Amino acid sequence: MKKLTGVMIALLICWNALLTYAYYYKSNTTGIIANRPIVDHSVSRITSDLTKLIAICEPQVVGISTYRNNDLTSTGSGVIYQVSGEEVLIVTNNHVIEYGNNFKIRFANGEQREAFRIGADILTDIAVLSVNTDFEVKPFKIGDSALTTVGEYVVAIGSPLGLEFQGTATFGIISGKDRVIPIDLSNNGIPDWDSIVLQTDAAINPGNSGGALVNLAGELIGITSMKISSYDVEGMGFAIPINEIVSIVEQIKEYGVVKRPLLGVSGIGVSSMSNMEKNYYNIDLSLNSGIYISNVAEKSAAEKAGIKIGDIITKMDNVIITDYKQFRVELYKKSINQKITIEVLRDNQKRTFEAILAST
Repeated sequence: MKKLTGVMIALLICWNALLTYAYYYKSNTTGIIANRPIVDHSVSRITSDLTKLIAICEPQVVGISTYRNNDLTSTGSGVIYQVSGEEVLIVTNNHVIEYGNNFKIRFANGEQREAFRIGADILTDIAVLSVNTDFEVKPFKIGDSALTTVGEYVVAIGSPLGLEFQGTATFGIISGKDRVIPIDLSNNGIPDWDSIVLQTDAAINPGNSGGALVNLAGELIGITSMKISSYDVEGMGFAIPINEIVSIVEQIKEYGVVKRPLLGVSGIGVSSMSNMEKNYYNIDLSLNSGIYISNVAEKSAAEKAGIKIGDIITKMDNVIITDYKQFRVELYKKSINQKITIEVLRDNQKRTFEAILAST
């Protein structure tokens, strides 16, 4: 009997020890969990949101086929920008359509329609097409690209490598804002313009040009336009910010072109000249800035002001002119019909002229 009682007491002691251990283990682990942030639901929410987002936005992106005399020259992407009755305005890149004279738009539902060119702007690489539809389409909600932040999630939608991949969506972040990308429009190795763009690591491939860069609110914040293509580079794509696009589109809609102030000169940046070229044009070899005027358009603002071939523009409204790209940027900051002061070197003597800018 005593032996049985001893065994029971031993079992009770063991059971009590087990309960005590379980109690303290639960208390300690509960404290740890209570102090740990719960993030497990975020991934499922983002996944769900992306699925819904792409389902809404993908029909607002179209495929574009560009033809020259019925020969296919290129394919690209475009976004549904505005809808007015049966007329649908498509915004894309100029380089998608610039060599074509007829165009076909393929919508996400597989319907294909002929489109015509309203106009384009080579400097900003924006073009507008118009197409009529007999089915319902919806335009993008326009966002505010100035409010984008580095690290913000974005989705790129387009037709990489051809229309067989139309509607491809890639996911990434805003990698940088206000990136300056020099553009050589004349293919002479000298940049003519600076594009101010959004940088993203969402995959941008040939055929994505003209497609959409969308934030997680489903708003259009950019038109995908280019990437850095190199074996040494990954994930560097760029989009034209929507805030830059809106005013360009409005001018193209109204005039077919973007109207900018025009001085009426052609020139060469002195900084890009060799010593041999400077000698040929009788330019001081120590001069490394300014624009050598190679042509003055007849009846232009420059001709009316008295500027001549051989003059070297050194200042515009007291801003020192360094090269042709910077000259163009400064000129386009002005307004049509604005009076400006231009300082030139003529026969190594400074002269000042006033010009009233015309319209392109």
